[in-house]
Amino acid sequence: MPALAGLLLVALLTAACGTTVQVPGRVTAGGENALQPGATTGTGGPLGTASTDGLSATGTSSGTTGGNGPYAVPGAGGTGAALPSGPGTSAGTRDPIQIGFITTTLGNAESFGFNAGQSYPDKATYEALLAEYNAQGGVAGHRIVPVYGAVDTAGSDWSSQFAAICAAFTQDNDVKAVIGYLVMFVPSFESCLAKAQIPHFYGGYQPGDVVDQQQIPTLIGTGHPTVDGNLLTTLTGALRSGLLTTSTKLGVMVDTCAHGDRAYERTAVPWLKAHRVSYETVIVDCTEGTGDLSSMAAAVSSAQLRFAQLGVNLVFAPGIELFVFMQYAQSQGYEPEYLGATGGAVIGANAPASQMRHFHGFGWLPSVDVDMQHQPYPQTAAQKACIAKLVKQGLQPRAYNDFMVAYETCDGIELYAKALATHGSTQARAVVSGVLAALPSFVGAGTYGGSQQAASRQRGGPARYREYGWTDSCSCLTYRGGVFPVPNP
Repeated sequence: MPALAGLLLVALLTAACGTTVQVPGRVTAGGENALQPGATTGTGGPLGTASTDGLSATGTSSGTTGGNGPYAVPGAGGTGAALPSGPGTSAGTRDPIQIGFITTTLGNAESFGFNAGQSYPDKATYEALLAEYNAQGGVAGHRIVPVYGAVDTAGSDWSSQFAAICAAFTQDNDVKAVIGYLVMFVPSFESCLAKAQIPHFYGGYQPGDVVDQQQIPTLIGTGHPTVDGNLLTTLTGALRSGLLTTSTKLGVMVDTCAHGDRAYERTAVPWLKAHRVSYETVIVDCTEGTGDLSSMAAAVSSAQLRFAQLGVNLVFAPGIELFVFMQYAQSQGYEPEYLGATGGAVIGANAPASQMRHFHGFGWLPSVDVDMQHQPYPQTAAQKACIAKLVKQGLQPRAYNDFMVAYETCDGIELYAKALATHGSTQARAVVSGVLAALPSFVGAGTYGGSQQAASRQRGGPARYREYGWTDSCSCLTYRGGVFPVPNP
């Protein structure tokens, strides 16, 4: 069991990486397929073709605008029930707009020497960007009035913090949209915003699964796919690279945050069975505070021992569990291969190098996949414009989270501006319709190549991903291979 300091670092990594601290729930085998090949075979659908320029892909594209279903948005190519009309700024007015931003305090990371990837608080990023946007006319001609909510990852009850933030946004103020990085997905918070008809340009990790996207029609991802898309991206990438074969013994840790367990059962399990992959699953429950860190550590420790005993040679887990797993594996002399999604730079900045040499990632957010010296292309126009705003206000980003928070915020503001310009209204129905219309041609700052998905089952999020992994010559993570379309489940 690691020392208390190590457990606190795990909590702080949550803020840096964007995944949430977990507590143990249930450990399950893969049913009748526990480390046994799946019962059926299949190809899993087309995988697409890699590009040669690193910025384009064929196969599944960035999605189709609109779509059918109960939460489709009329006017965006879909049919079905629309978002209800509600209060908002009408076309032709240029009144100031209140926008909600949530700041995250990383607790006492520095006192433990943990690399949290920040040179300054995220609130400084928000204030600098808003000063520049307002100096240039605000958003679609509306001056931005920020309303801040605060989350401290060292707190014992995160759900109460988010409840207070939603009350401040919906009752104490007249917030029209919420934009920027968010440390965790809280269903009650998203439902609260949806009930108040407030669009949320979600810049955090894990913007729910496809069911959440359908049930919360005001939720728009700016940097990440749904949990289903996350799982399929990593699995199809691993299959394509040869990491996953019928001889692989796969150990999977699944957290229940953002309904990860629901997405896993619906999306990943059928995929694993269809491709005859032997697997063992450990499901770890999500918590909303730091009080159960020791229980979470015990669950991961148990999973590590179980996987080692079963001869698991490839471990797939969210960032926080993967990081903790590596710590235990290092102490046991266990070095399996590791499979992850985006965010490897956060793990690599803190995990043992001997474990990171076995890491294979499939990511879509360059700023947190690889370090600043190994970005996949020169700074894009959208990235330059975003960083220029910070520099003009005296902020010079240096660490990975400096860039990630800035890019996610700029992309959210730019998408919101395009939506307002399309319909001239802050009503949720008009904003979501405007976003879906803007996404196919939108080129942002955060995702790989700047492209976004535009579909009824996944509003926003990356359209492309690329493999990355450890490179001995620089002792760092670098991109490799072609660029492929993010699956849209």
